[in-house]
Amino acid sequence: MNYGFLQLKDLLPKAVGSYGMTREVRAALVRDRARKAVRNLWGDDITEIKPMFFKDGILMIECSDSAWGQEVFMKKQKLIELIEENVTLKGSVKDVKTRIKG
Repeated sequence: MNYGFLQLKDLLPKAVGSYGMTREVRAALVRDRARKAVRNLWGDDITEIKPMFFKDGILMIECSDSAWGQEVFMKKQKLIELIEENVTLKGSVKDVKTRIKG
């Protein structure tokens, strides 16, 4: 039975777009999905790899050392695939870059 109510999932994209927050929301979603993807690939206890920010299609990941940076580089495509399982993020991530924590 439909009482004329709109579902929140239908309202949010319009509200976000009308207030000009689309980029910020997309960046937050990518970072959230990246955190989940990192845990999926390297385990729940991973502290050596941390998604930092997403800007202009680039996801920046901070690594504790160059060995972990190399791990991220080798699994970059899988990381992007896991992030883009969310249909609304398809095509958002153009590249993944790493920086060494320091």
